[in-house]
Amino acid sequence: MKRHTFILIGHGVISKAYLKAIAATKNAKIVGVVGRNQERVAAFAKEHHIPAYGTSLEAVAKISGATAVAVCTPNALHYDGVMEAARLGLHCLCEKPLHISPAMQEEMIAACEQNGVKLGVSYMRRYIDHIMYLKELIDSGKLGRIMVADVIIKHFRDEKYYATWHGTNEFDGGGPFLQQGSHIVDMIQWLCGGYKEVLAAKRFQVLHDIETEDHGYAVIQYNNGAVGMIEASTASIGMKEERVEISGTKGTIVANYSEITTFDVPGVEKPIFNPANSVNERLFEKLVFDFVEAIDTDRDPFISGKVGKEATELVIDIYEKAGEPIRTFANEGDN
Repeated sequence: MKRHTFILIGHGVISKAYLKAIAATKNAKIVGVVGRNQERVAAFAKEHHIPAYGTSLEAVAKISGATAVAVCTPNALHYDGVMEAARLGLHCLCEKPLHISPAMQEEMIAACEQNGVKLGVSYMRRYIDHIMYLKELIDSGKLGRIMVADVIIKHFRDEKYYATWHGTNEFDGGGPFLQQGSHIVDMIQWLCGGYKEVLAAKRFQVLHDIETEDHGYAVIQYNNGAVGMIEASTASIGMKEERVEISGTKGTIVANYSEITTFDVPGVEKPIFNPANSVNERLFEKLVFDFVEAIDTDRDPFISGKVGKEATELVIDIYEKAGEPIRTFANEGDN
């Protein structure tokens, strides 16, 4: 069995998920880490027993003999990591979103194709058992003609969170539609066979003094004919809710990331799923396993660059339809 050796590009919070998932994959191992600060990346490497480290991907790749990278940098920096890795002939597993710019996403996809390396995107929530079942149910026609497809993501982020690169147009690229909501935006457009048009959209700054939205709404028409709302928020104090609601002419299913909460499909028995398979740690393991298998079998990853780019395209269309965020509060210095 071929051994796959990874370099982490970036060593922030999300990199810990890749540390665990790659360690749990029999034929995969982390052999290097790259960061922007030599002292911090050295400390991270020492803490996690990673043999090669530094600020240059090319140097760390040469020392470690790595075959792949996991890109864990801020959204706008994904481009640099993927483009350099592709040039070096390293397969690329990129944290979501692939990028904040549709045009740069296309460049990243093309670079990986031209250099013969795989490009995967971390929309790992597609691997949730009951979400995959919902996709099968929709595609089989057992829900009939899909009429309504609504999604809600309501979270809270405090001032400390937004004191970093988050909430900036340059590095985050957007607020909860693109950052927290990226997974569920990807999920709903996948369930509905892609999207046709953003019919209406509004962005707001209701709580946080940031560049992007912290709350917003959009109405979408999908390729399967369904229409639906996307509500995305980081201003919903005390909430941590993600929910998808699908109504067809033959029934309705409501689900969150953990379980199916409503199942009304006459003639179809509600299936039972193991909730342990829906936890993030398990989903990252499935993501990494599929990625290394794609390399071994020379196929596209389940969530390839071409697939992963669609969520960003939808969010950017939402932003263009909505225009700049509308501030609903006044703080010191405002007129």
